[in-house]
Amino acid sequence: MEENASRQEKVRKFEDFVDRRLKPDLVKAIAERDKIFQQQKVFQDLKRNIQILEKNGANSLRTMVNLGSEVYMQADVSDTRHIFVDIGMGFHVEFAWSEALDFILIKEARLAKYLLTFEYIMIF
Repeated sequence: MEENASRQEKVRKFEDFVDRRLKPDLVKAIAERDKIFQQQKVFQDLKRNIQILEKNGANSLRTMVNLGSEVYMQADVSDTRHIFVDIGMGFHVEFAWSEALDFILIKEARLAKYLLTFEYIMIF
């Protein structure tokens, strides 16, 4: 009888540990993973858009710009040869198309490596 009570106490402590520590850590890890997936999608979209601009030889374009809160306005871009890319921590750098594509390749490789490391940690 005492052995059964001891076992139940151990199970209760383990369940408490899972609920108080592991589940919140898992929620946090999943949110971080989703953030990485979103960054990957942004860079893939940017790469595709740059490649389309290069292919079509577009030096100017008309587009819709999100001003915030899903309010849009038309914008005319007179020179598309240089773009500003968010490099992280609130900094933007002006790149030529080829420079931006080089940066995107590096950034995608880093995100993929981080994601692999991150998923490996989540398994264990």
